[in-house]
Amino acid sequence: MKQTFHAAFVALAAAAVLTACSKPADTIERKSDSTITSPQGSVETKQESKQVGNTLEVKTETKSKTDDGTLKSNVQTFVGTVTVYEAGKTIEVLTGESTRHTVALDGKDVVVSVVGPVAVGSRVRLVEEKGDRGTRVSINLEAKS
Repeated sequence: MKQTFHAAFVALAAAAVLTACSKPADTIERKSDSTITSPQGSVETKQESKQVGNTLEVKTETKSKTDDGTLKSNVQTFVGTVTVYEAGKTIEVLTGESTRHTVALDGKDVVVSVVGPVAVGSRVRLVEEKGDRGTRVSINLEAKS
């Protein structure tokens, strides 16, 4: 009896660990790397994306090398629900698996573009682009589905 109980307990514990560590069935992850070379230089791009349900996180790093030097840019795109929004100061977007992404809107060399009435609870597409020439943030209200 004790061995049966022990074996059942171990099996139940293993199932709990596997369930806790597994991703939701509606999770799609992608990674890609590419390099394009021409006589003028090269462009190297790395991209990672994660879609959980109807939320999305995409991170793209680009490095362009030319005779004039190297330019780098990092672009992060989030599609999710606004949990914190202080116009001109900060925004926080909730994406899949309860991940929160906070972006400052009041930093030096930050250009912000807001399209639509953004408020806590609204669904948005937030794009933050950081490069050698400053930071650009665009916030677009997503159409309700």
